[in-house]
Amino acid sequence: MLATDDHFRLVEKAVLGDSCKSSQWRVASWARCLHDYKLDPSRAELVDLTSRELRTEAEAFDADITLATSELEATLMMIEGGGYSAHIANRNGVIIAERKSKDSAFYCSTDRIGAVWSEEVGGTNGIGTALKNLTPTSVYLSDHFYADLTSQACASAPFFGPHGDVLGVVNLSTYNPGVPQLAHRVIFGVAQITADRLESIYFRNTFRKEYMLTVNVEQRSPAIFAIDPDFRIVGATRNARSLFGIDEPAMGVRSLWAVFEKIRGNPTLDYLCDSLRELRPLGSGNVVEVSLRRPISVLTSMPPSLSAATSNNPVKSARPKFGKKVTTLAECAGDDPQMGQNIEVLQKVFGSGLHVLLLGETGVGKDTLTRALHYESERAAGPFVAFNCSAIPETLIDSELFGYSGGAFTGASKEGNAGRIVEADKGTLFLDEIGDMPLQLQTRLLRFLETQEVTPLGSGKVRTVDVQVVAATHQDLHARVAAGTFRQDLFYRLAGAVVTLSSLRERQDLSTIIANLMTQIDDGDKVTFSERAMKALLSHSWPGNIRELRNVLTRAVKLADNGVIEPKDLMLTPVRMPPLVLPPQPPLQAQSAPASGPAPAPERPVPAPARAGTGMRKSATNQAEKEAFLAALEASGGDIAACIKMLGISRATFYRKLKQHGLTSASR
Repeated sequence: MLATDDHFRLVEKAVLGDSCKSSQWRVASWARCLHDYKLDPSRAELVDLTSRELRTEAEAFDADITLATSELEATLMMIEGGGYSAHIANRNGVIIAERKSKDSAFYCSTDRIGAVWSEEVGGTNGIGTALKNLTPTSVYLSDHFYADLTSQACASAPFFGPHGDVLGVVNLSTYNPGVPQLAHRVIFGVAQITADRLESIYFRNTFRKEYMLTVNVEQRSPAIFAIDPDFRIVGATRNARSLFGIDEPAMGVRSLWAVFEKIRGNPTLDYLCDSLRELRPLGSGNVVEVSLRRPISVLTSMPPSLSAATSNNPVKSARPKFGKKVTTLAECAGDDPQMGQNIEVLQKVFGSGLHVLLLGETGVGKDTLTRALHYESERAAGPFVAFNCSAIPETLIDSELFGYSGGAFTGASKEGNAGRIVEADKGTLFLDEIGDMPLQLQTRLLRFLETQEVTPLGSGKVRTVDVQVVAATHQDLHARVAAGTFRQDLFYRLAGAVVTLSSLRERQDLSTIIANLMTQIDDGDKVTFSERAMKALLSHSWPGNIRELRNVLTRAVKLADNGVIEPKDLMLTPVRMPPLVLPPQPPLQAQSAPASGPAPAPERPVPAPARAGTGMRKSATNQAEKEAFLAALEASGGDIAACIKMLGISRATFYRKLKQHGLTSASR
């Protein structure tokens, strides 16, 4: 750090005398600090907001703070080991979110949540000067106006909202007077990349119900148009506005064909999604590469949850201005060591070309974890597409997943359907309840996983797709392989990384999970638990896991008198659950060996199997499944909805299994 007097003379000489051209931005900032703001470089008078003031500033952030903090975590992974921490400041220069470096020795204590870094207060600094000039700014050591800050280096980049106005600033800072200037330049580039990604994420989230036209230009910031079904431009990123001369009044009025040469034949947008590869801007002799995507309204449609990761953030109660909260990986891990290890493994393999298989009981959060992986990976700018293999009738799974051409079958749309796999191109495809996928479609899925190629029904056109596949199930796939209802080669293809998620009763952080969920559910009403109610929550077995816990807490908040939840409000009645786990099977590689010991006796005589070992195992598996259904029907008193909930399966699968086992809803 420069001596105070030396730094004062440096500032004075630069402002009053001649300065080199490369540092004009710094001299201009120093001049504002001296003349306009009347600041003294030898005496830093920094400001921290109160909790109430900070809450107001957080609410003024016209976007989802959680999306921004998720991006900060991804950024820290890019610069791990550099000693830099990452922050989000709002348009007023107030830090509203942060992710600290693992190396606390280099943490800037002045860069904390609630600190005000507008240039009028903090002098020349990354956040404030970036906001003043609306341009990325690197402030390296003695570039700071205040002498007390010349041991710090910060790299900041403003990011802009979907309508072109500044939202805030990404800031990466370190308290390290020995940081090499070249290394800091690299960090400066990372800050700009993070800001660009945030712009893209917020834009796609805001216009997720519109068609997205991305123009591939050789610039860092994306050029994206949001198009309505009538080809009107309803949104454009800042770079798209600049490149093609579009201003805010043109939104919702100007046609796409007022910017690009119109395609002959008046094709529909749905048709162009599959065929459009390039366009020619009006008045230009060159074509540009483009891609067009269908509306995706699932960007942030996950159940909300709140995290221990933001427990030290006094603005965690601020509500997003649009969309729903995206749970972070830190929130998924909580304080449970096993979940922490699981997520560490998944982060290393996600996006590496390996497919992922998530196992675990119903309600443990497989969908939530997959979304968090997507939004904290390099695929975050691409789509997240979820497909439940048990929620779609068997006759429609093929067309919904792999797509179809116009008129491919009776009742098919004239425009056809790209299918969920193609919709997930450059993003993530989540295949939930993969264990319920019909056997004949498993062959098509296996071929896609091997070739990354899709051929829609009724079309000979092959399309190559780049997707990260994550499959999930609560079923015992080893048993299903042994029973012949799930392909063994498909299992191994999906099992690039296999992770079993802990059930709620196995986790070591149940009290933390309860507290975090309550922060979200009670909506600031400060509902508390009696000692007996908390004891009941901690001792319950939670067969429905986090999904069940959320429902219980939500109901209890509504029923509680005087703001105190009692055991009666929880309504935790013991439920006799049917056996959902099938009998343990030998390892897959040993399946060819005959089963040791006699198989359980079936209720009715069954035909002798061709191969005794395999047939006996299949008979035992089917019998166990049938008994599970009978037990569920008995426990629910014939209530179909309750029975389906107990079994943890979809309604379509429930009726298919009833028919398979020769049962009716009255069987009990």
